[in-house]
Amino acid sequence: MALGLNKTKRRIASIRSTQKITKAMGMVATVKLKRFKDAHFAEEEYFSSLEKAVGALFAFAPGEKSHYGLPNPQAEGDLVLFITSDLGLCAAYNSNLFRFLDQCIDKGKDTVLPIGEKGRAHLLHEGGFRLYQGGDIVLTLSSSERDIEEACKSLRNRFNEGKYRRIRVIYTSYVNSLSFQPKEYTLLPVSVPYAISKEEEYCPPLFEPAGKEQIHSLLGIYLAGVVRSLLDESQLSEQASRRNAMDSANDNAEDLLKQLSVEYNKARQAAITQEITEVVSGAGNAK
Repeated sequence: MALGLNKTKRRIASIRSTQKITKAMGMVATVKLKRFKDAHFAEEEYFSSLEKAVGALFAFAPGEKSHYGLPNPQAEGDLVLFITSDLGLCAAYNSNLFRFLDQCIDKGKDTVLPIGEKGRAHLLHEGGFRLYQGGDIVLTLSSSERDIEEACKSLRNRFNEGKYRRIRVIYTSYVNSLSFQPKEYTLLPVSVPYAISKEEEYCPPLFEPAGKEQIHSLLGIYLAGVVRSLLDESQLSEQASRRNAMDSANDNAEDLLKQLSVEYNKARQAAITQEITEVVSGAGNAK
């Protein structure tokens, strides 16, 4: 009986110790969640303006759209930027991305560039994926604005050289604090819808400088803005998933502690009752 009591007591102590860790991780995730949420919603207006500018440029410069708005027909496969997390303990965040990746790519043709250690480890462990081997495109979850701009310049060069049909990003879209889902975004060719207004039909906007210089400049800003936005949105979803996982772990710990406390008290009461019975029985035999 004493062994059972000690075992239950050790389990209670172990769960309480683990609960302290999950509570701390939940608090950290909550702080990071707010930071990434603020960044994400602040970027939305900027990103919307970028899309509108690029859409207008392509709408009134069809020659440039034919170059950047169509896949490379001579290329065999796509380049896919695959955004996952660096850390675990974020529920089904990464596993959902792994399944989505399998649905979206052709392993024999498409090349994958992982962003995030969990994604890199998964691709190496599973095998069969064509990984990007060049050192000119270096992206991490914490890449600076300059690093992102340099990487996007290399991405555009690879597309212009006809290395890939398309350049896509697989990331996690944030819906709300409880809902997020893997999605795909096509970086190149650029596909931004733009509705020409009646005023613009009679008086189209002027772009200066005109021609390739304008499209190269604006496209560089646009691509860097998209990548930054998708990185932040993915990390926002990651932190929301991790906070939910830690909240669930804390709730489960509370349920286990209640259950074990009841078991411990019952076993302790049974042990006390048995001892009293033995004492009374011994006293009766002594008479």
